[in-house]
Amino acid sequence: MYKILIFFLLGLISSNSFSQTYWKIENENGDEILLTLHQNDAKKTFEAYTRKDALKDLAGIFTYTLAKAAGKLKYPEIVFIEGKTQNKNDSLQLTGTFNYFDRQFLFSASVSGNRFIGKYLDNKNRSHQLTGIKVPTDKPIKDYTSIVNSEFISTEKNIFNAAWLKSGEWQNFRKKVNELKAKIADDYELAATFYWLGKDLPFSPYEIRKMTPRNKSSDRRNEITIREIKGSTAVFDANRLPEDQREMDSVALIVSKKGYTNIIIDLRGRANINPRTANILVNYLSDKSFRAGVYLTRKWYESNNLIPKVQDYKKTFKSFSDMGYQVGELYKEHGRFIDIVPAKKPFNGKVYVLTDSRTSKAAAVLVYILKIEKIATIVGQKTAGTSMLPERIPIANGYELYLPVADFYTEEGISLNKIGIEPDIKVQGDEAMKYVLKIL
Repeated sequence: MYKILIFFLLGLISSNSFSQTYWKIENENGDEILLTLHQNDAKKTFEAYTRKDALKDLAGIFTYTLAKAAGKLKYPEIVFIEGKTQNKNDSLQLTGTFNYFDRQFLFSASVSGNRFIGKYLDNKNRSHQLTGIKVPTDKPIKDYTSIVNSEFISTEKNIFNAAWLKSGEWQNFRKKVNELKAKIADDYELAATFYWLGKDLPFSPYEIRKMTPRNKSSDRRNEITIREIKGSTAVFDANRLPEDQREMDSVALIVSKKGYTNIIIDLRGRANINPRTANILVNYLSDKSFRAGVYLTRKWYESNNLIPKVQDYKKTFKSFSDMGYQVGELYKEHGRFIDIVPAKKPFNGKVYVLTDSRTSKAAAVLVYILKIEKIATIVGQKTAGTSMLPERIPIANGYELYLPVADFYTEEGISLNKIGIEPDIKVQGDEAMKYVLKIL
């Protein structure tokens, strides 16, 4: 009888044989995830997932259940990959679906020995590489408790408005993160914790991520270029605007040689420009000198209660066009002002600026200056109503915090935050370029 039972159990195990391994996987941005890879050899299927029930922990059982019932979430894990396996030579081939929150991507990978090489295709059919190594356990990749503690210290020291830290939203956020920080297993879960729990905070952006050589040096996505349209018109794209005087001089020389009489500055979308870019661009477009406003940081308000007057800017602050300004390090100063000093040969043609509901931060400040000084015609939609300047601040273990460190005040001492800039000519954002080209 016992022998029959043993044979039955052995047969059951062999017919449902599986193996389980743990993998530290890195994406192309340097973010790491900890995957548990569960193979069913008999069925030739696999499942790979990050920490069990992490999403349920973040959202709470009630909210998670509602989201799942509504079809917004499928799994209680932040990343869940499933599909088929195939043995090929000395490697295991994986193909299937990469589930991330409510999004799904095509996935494939090759596992050989202690190495993992894979990729997933996003909705625009772009390939994103994943590489990794086998690890002995599913313990957290890093000491995320110390990283979170460092983040709280940096936030409370550098965030622009100290009053936000007294809000119920911040206190609730801090409490929940403290409850979860010891469970956080990888970079994806760390980022998801701040994203999910930070939705109700009175400020944004508020993100945490690993620093990489790419974002240590610059947020720049492309080299400076201008496009020609209709022969007499040059288009400046938001994420390709000049970042220093040398680049601005090069662009000005091209505009002069080509004889352009119209410039279109496209600030639609999530334009990622900085105040120095705004300063030197207005220098080129303006034929008069003026002081356009000031950015103030937490350091200013630690020793001052009032917003400085225009006549005091120069004796109190440096301007963004002064030598020595480092993009991303304004939080270390009391503030800086935008000081417009016309170029030797400023542009004297027509200027049009395209906006939409996502035009924000320094891009929105640039729109305000060009409109109020009647330097450009604004075409499109009302801007987002966000003028605060966010910066990336290094914290513990090679991570960085992205949060608002300064706000812009006009010459009259008015903050533009929560005040969107109305266009001169209102059209749908995606129609703005067509409209300008039609009237030229």
